[in-house]
Amino acid sequence: MADKRLLYMTAQRLQAFTWMAGNLAGDASFDAGEPGVAEFARYLAGSPGSLYYIVADVTEEDFFQENIPYVRGKDRRSLLGRKLAQRYRDTSLAMTISLGVQEGGRREERMLFSSFTNTQQFQPWLATLRSSEARLVGVFSLALIAPLVAKRLNIALERFVLVSVQEGGMRQSYVENGMIRFSRLGRADPSDPRATAEGCAAESNRILQYLTNLRILPRETVPLDVVALVPEAQRAVYEASWGDNPRLNLKLMDLEPACRTAGLKSAPPAMLGERLFLHVLAMSQPAKQFASDTLRRFYNLWRVRVALLAGGAAVCAFSLLLAGLRTVELGQLNDVVRSNAQKEARVTQEYDRVQATFPKTPLPRESLKVAVGMGGAILRQTRTPDRFLVDITQALAAVPQVELDKLDWSISDNASTRVGADAAKSGASPAPSKAAPPPNAAAPSGGAVSLFEVVEIDAHINGLSGNDYRAINLMVQQFVAALRQRPGLEVISTRTPYDAITEKPIAGEVGEENRAGVPRINVRLSRRIGS
Repeated sequence: MADKRLLYMTAQRLQAFTWMAGNLAGDASFDAGEPGVAEFARYLAGSPGSLYYIVADVTEEDFFQENIPYVRGKDRRSLLGRKLAQRYRDTSLAMTISLGVQEGGRREERMLFSSFTNTQQFQPWLATLRSSEARLVGVFSLALIAPLVAKRLNIALERFVLVSVQEGGMRQSYVENGMIRFSRLGRADPSDPRATAEGCAAESNRILQYLTNLRILPRETVPLDVVALVPEAQRAVYEASWGDNPRLNLKLMDLEPACRTAGLKSAPPAMLGERLFLHVLAMSQPAKQFASDTLRRFYNLWRVRVALLAGGAAVCAFSLLLAGLRTVELGQLNDVVRSNAQKEARVTQEYDRVQATFPKTPLPRESLKVAVGMGGAILRQTRTPDRFLVDITQALAAVPQVELDKLDWSISDNASTRVGADAAKSGASPAPSKAAPPPNAAAPSGGAVSLFEVVEIDAHINGLSGNDYRAINLMVQQFVAALRQRPGLEVISTRTPYDAITEKPIAGEVGEENRAGVPRINVRLSRRIGS
């Protein structure tokens, strides 16, 4: 955490204090002028990395209230900048405070404009801070800190004037609904308590008249409370000097107990009321201040770096937490794996123990498993040609001229495989026959084998001459059409006496042999098992 350095500025000098955990320690004092500014530069060089707060307690502080149209965004910023430029010649140390929206016929926003009218006395100190790249948090006044002081001291009043005596003089701040409305600095001699008390009474009457003339206070209202922070030894002097004023209600608060109530533990003994304001500022700074972003550049850069480091630390912490959770989960999974492995070992041992009691078999256990599986599959998938015979019978009934001579039926994993002995007679190279695998057996690639019923029909045609090619061809087409009408039945090939639609070229001598005999045909069919 960076050190907090509080710079209390008056018209005569600048005092530097270090605040830490409620303790305010004096560092140095610098007179206005070139020698003091040079000493201040050396002081900044000796305390790099600190945060600096300027608290100005000067008479040249202006407050002005005006209503503006209720606008937002860029238009509002432009309007406020124009109003400040109209009001003040130098707006480098100027600000605005919203006092709320005034409802009525025309919706307006009440704004409080404030600025230091003599900014030249600030420039040497601000230029030294900027050249030293010091982290300036902001420029504040005692008027801005007054509402925070009242909150720390539990002053629960709607309207009141807070009076305190500092090295710069007597500060009177009018606070309404927890917001500063007006403040002024008068002369005071802390060494003369009676004169200070009489000045407090006189200045309170003047500020009451001023607020009434500006219509900040109505003329007919309850007495205005004046809360004065005074040393305990001067209470009687203030009460005697106040007199009888029905419009002002004096409330005295002891300065020392007020500092303890606010949480101030220690401070230099020569300090007056400014110690309370400096402590409250270090505890909780106001939302508004006078310095521009240009003056606060190095402070803003520091905030960005802190935010990036904090974000990186948060991401790192989250990653470590997530890694810890994953490590715990991994350990739990490893425990489960070890437990399951132990269970598996126990079950295997029990299985081997029970298996050892079985009678000895002539074959290995693995071969028996394969044989039992294949036998069960064969029993489940036993196939007969009943359905094929029904389909062929119905096709023969549709074409009575065709009479069956021979029928070969088999099961194969290739629908184009020929069955029977005619493949060798045809002159074609028959496809290599394969032993039909068990039904539902798995293919080498892992997929299921498709099985087919394959039938080869040898038949002859009655009533036709072997030379009547057209009639034979028509009869074959009718027979093939009748077969194709059966569900799932597929005609693979047909063969006539003259090989008109066979798989090989026409053989001339075949036509000569069958020219005067009975025409014979060959038809090959297939059906996928399960269709």
